[in-house]
Amino acid sequence: MQRRLVPFIVAISMLSVMAACGQKPGVHVAASGSSTGSDSGAVSDGAVEPGDVTDPGAAIGDSGAATGSGAGTGAGGSSGGKTGVTAAPGGSPGAAALTLTGKDRTGVSATAINLSVHAPVTGAAPLPAESFEKSNDLYWRSIIDKGEKVLGRSKVNVAFKDDKYTPNTAIQACRELASSSFLLVGAGGTDQIQACAQFAEKSKVPYLSPGVTEVGLTGLKNYFATAMTYPAQTNLLAQYVKKNFAGKKVGAIITNTPNFDDASNAWDKAVKTQGLNYFKTLRHPKGNNSWITAYASEMKGAGVEVLFILSAPVDYIQFAQQAGTQGFRPQYVGVGVSKGINAVLGAGCPDVDRGIFFSPFPGLDWARKNMPEFFAAGQKFGVPTDDLALALWGLASVEHEMFKRYEQVYKSTDLTRE
Repeated sequence: MQRRLVPFIVAISMLSVMAACGQKPGVHVAASGSSTGSDSGAVSDGAVEPGDVTDPGAAIGDSGAATGSGAGTGAGGSSGGKTGVTAAPGGSPGAAALTLTGKDRTGVSATAINLSVHAPVTGAAPLPAESFEKSNDLYWRSIIDKGEKVLGRSKVNVAFKDDKYTPNTAIQACRELASSSFLLVGAGGTDQIQACAQFAEKSKVPYLSPGVTEVGLTGLKNYFATAMTYPAQTNLLAQYVKKNFAGKKVGAIITNTPNFDDASNAWDKAVKTQGLNYFKTLRHPKGNNSWITAYASEMKGAGVEVLFILSAPVDYIQFAQQAGTQGFRPQYVGVGVSKGINAVLGAGCPDVDRGIFFSPFPGLDWARKNMPEFFAAGQKFGVPTDDLALALWGLASVEHEMFKRYEQVYKSTDLTRE
């Protein structure tokens, strides 16, 4: 059974366990998490009890999010319109009025808002393409079909491009998407997300992604992480390992990219803080699998029983499969997001079916009981409703909440990038 732990999303805190090689209903545990990016936080005792959930649905449908700045009066095209509009923030009677400036309305018209997503669906670490291509706008189609408007508009378009798991291609994809979209979303791939976030900063385009590295992203004004970063998750993971695998020898394999250095350093610190029985951290080269046999042999020889792996999903799958042929079958653990998605790891079963990974959203087993609207929408529009589609639905709901907060605060449906 592949299990996915859910300790975080925006302002929601919970811990959930799910199966990724075949759903197992009701396998959830509650815990506290953090959306602040701190290294502190408590993890549950790990007891897997049916129905023991702290409202994970809030993470999908009701998550709050920080809003961007910039508002005007009335919808416009890609540029022009009034600037310097004064608005009083909603919910704050007597508060000083805010003077807002902005004129870049790229991707925004009087009737529609254009959004975009990039992710690797080809290349060294592919993610399933069908959900990205067919389900990326399912949330928006569902709410608009029910008569709801988004900032007064009756259409939200979502464009998608494959970044092929390379930063240069990702930048090219983001440049093309940004020419006609209000904001960009990176759905996976740390190096690609970092590259696009830096492009978005220079281009003054809002950019969102799940939490990944902090290298090159901290301090960017236009970048927003919708979940905890990898370094922020490591102490929680070490706590979980200490509680649930007490005394067992632990090791780690992490891709040797500079963008994983912060996570690797944070993990090594967390290992010492939690006093784990630790072997070592091995860093593997990116883009080939020549290391797998030797690393599996070294970990097996050292008696490692619990292995933290931070790599592309394809590396994880290939390692687990090869290690299995060598008689090395440790308990795999890790941080979110991609290795907790069934649609990503299906090809790795049964070798990866016991892995435990943090995730910012609950599993399909919980969603089937508590989110019938997701499955009903998928059936109505004839698109996939796998857990990758569920993740995209959740991300869209976060964006929607941002738009709603924007309108509440600025008392306007005008939308600018500023």
